[in-house]
Amino acid sequence: MSIKETINDTILVGIDEAGLGPILGPLVVSGAAFSVPAAKISDDFWELLADSVSSNKKNLAGRILVCDSKKAYTPANGIAFLEKTVLTFLKYFSRIPQTAGELADLLCADSKQKILECPWYKNIDSQKIKFNADEISISAGVLKKNLEQNGIALTYLKSFCLDAGCYNELIEKVRNKSSVVFNLVCRLISEIIKNGYWNYHFVIDRQGGRMRYAQNLRTMFPQMDLKILKEEENISSYQLSSANRNITMDFAVKADDYFLPVCLASMACKYLREQLMISHNNYFIEKCADLKPTAGYWTDGKRFLNDLKAIAPHIQYNPAQLIRSR
Repeated sequence: MSIKETINDTILVGIDEAGLGPILGPLVVSGAAFSVPAAKISDDFWELLADSVSSNKKNLAGRILVCDSKKAYTPANGIAFLEKTVLTFLKYFSRIPQTAGELADLLCADSKQKILECPWYKNIDSQKIKFNADEISISAGVLKKNLEQNGIALTYLKSFCLDAGCYNELIEKVRNKSSVVFNLVCRLISEIIKNGYWNYHFVIDRQGGRMRYAQNLRTMFPQMDLKILKEEENISSYQLSSANRNITMDFAVKADDYFLPVCLASMACKYLREQLMISHNNYFIEKCADLKPTAGYWTDGKRFLNDLKAIAPHIQYNPAQLIRSR
């Protein structure tokens, strides 16, 4: 999806990641962008869009949940909240994926070919997504009306996805997890700003404990002037400028607690990752029914790998393609 031409003054963008900690499964970084009239840039999106979205699971009353994915996803609820929210926003672009493969086409088309090189993801094009189409259409209609009432438009929703093999290759080059994420963040920023002449405001969930980003930004965007606005405990802010662009960039602690575009990016990340983990688990369990699925996080990921060795030694795989190096 690309940025639509609109007449609003600023593009507000949220960026977040999912899957940095696991030993198995993909790392996903997503961006969600909205064009917003200048008069409403500082307004609370949850208040502006109160007819269609809520940050609380209780009393949704037909609205969709938009919050940090760690709050939206639980073992009890599974991907239900994530799914309804992400599919509703995708419906805004008039496209609802019917399979995990179509979801990848919509969110991370640039990454899909590399994903399909992994045997455990080869069936994503036949992996059905089950949802209530009428329910999604209704919630999408309410959302669209609510956005239009406020002069806001969803302009961009996209992800970059690294399978374990690609992740390991990048780690070998940069030797640092946070640098891998930052590389993907900068790719998203470049993608978002390439098609327009805008004022942009990016809010990015802070990468680990890092407080200073100026040198990295100079390296990634050498053609732009950089001004450090502040580098504090909870937020680091920068201004990048050129002849036709003015970009404010905030790296903030717990940005997914207060900025709706970051929450939407967080939910898109988690939903895409969970769909790919379904494919991962199906692949191995089809080869050995005694295996139990894994979410890929360290302790349970180690358990899964031990189970592969102990009860399914006949399953062949490339460790460098399946298991993260760090």
